Amino acid sequence: MKSKSGISVACTGKAVLIAVEGLGSMNNSNGMYSFISKGFSSGFSEVFIDLESCDGMDSTFMGTLLLIHEEAVQAGGGLVLANVSPYNVSKLEELGVAHFLKMSKAPISEDIIFEPLPASGGSSGRMSLVLRAHEELVEKNEANAKVFESFINALKGSLPS
Repeated sequence: MKSKSGISVACTGKAVLIAVEGLGSMNNSNGMYSFISKGFSSGFSEVFIDLESCDGMDSTFMGTLLLIHEEAVQAGGGLVLANVSPYNVSKLEELGVAHFLKMSKAPISEDIIFEPLPASGGSSGRMSLVLRAHEELVEKNEANAKVFESFINALKGSLPS
């Protein structure tokens, strides 16, 4: 059973399953990223993110998807986005993210029990992820530099060295 809002998780075999309800944003990216990163350390290699109930995504969330994809590949696996709405596909295409991520219409099994995931991980950890996510967006698509350059510079200036 998925939660009513936010991020829910389940694990099965070598896979981490994520269900996003509502907005995928900087507010819930850090908790999701931390959970998945710990999963890679524990032997998980496949990540499935169900976006059927995702109303939209901000740039931090999309950059975090790229970071998760990179780590999944390094772990010998991959990332699959399931049930992505046409609106969210257009958002992923706008920033050049869709080119790097595999998308599927395959439903995630109804038999799996999802548990709510806390959104946080601390303010400084969150801002560090926001910076990394935006740097990844620029690395993957140079056109994003015009959009995010001043934001990235401001974040770099505000984070402790």
